[in-house]
Amino acid sequence: MRIKVSPTRIELLRLRRRVELARRGHKLLKDKLDGLLQRFYQIRRDYLSLHEELEPRLTQIFFKSVTASALTPAQALFCKEPAQAEVETRIENIMGVRIPNYRLTVTGEPGFNPLSATVELDEARRGFTRILPDLIKLAAASRSLRLIAVQITETRRRVNALEYVLIPELTRNLTHIRMQLTERERSAQVVLLKIKGG
Repeated sequence: MRIKVSPTRIELLRLRRRVELARRGHKLLKDKLDGLLQRFYQIRRDYLSLHEELEPRLTQIFFKSVTASALTPAQALFCKEPAQAEVETRIENIMGVRIPNYRLTVTGEPGFNPLSATVELDEARRGFTRILPDLIKLAAASRSLRLIAVQITETRRRVNALEYVLIPELTRNLTHIRMQLTERERSAQVVLLKIKGG
């Protein structure tokens, strides 16, 4: 990316200010990137531990559900009174990234026909009711990881653009203007010396 500049003192001062601003912006973005990476690894650690904890429990619940659906008559699988679940979303701002936090509110319990429902069906229902809040936490952590990863990629791209493109180009232009101004001063001195020697 070449920036055309005219070799004047005003341009030299303007470029110095731009270089200083770019360096400060680079430092701020680098700090933001470090903070985002720390938060990403923290959420990732929590996500992996929760995932590891929930996987065997979910496998057991699904096994009981399959067993219950095989042993229970079809009419008994329908709930008489379905439970109501509501997910409340709260947004948390982490270094400019809007991270969702979910909170689950369940009212009531699904009521199956006690005469035709099996023990496995009741165990599967209770197990799923207990694990549902943790599944909501897992979903929030997964969404947070994706959002932070996108922001990390974008911030890293900006840091690299400043570090490897803009700041070096501005520095080259600054050096070029200094050399041009020094050359002009030398040629002006030579002309003055010739006039005096006359």
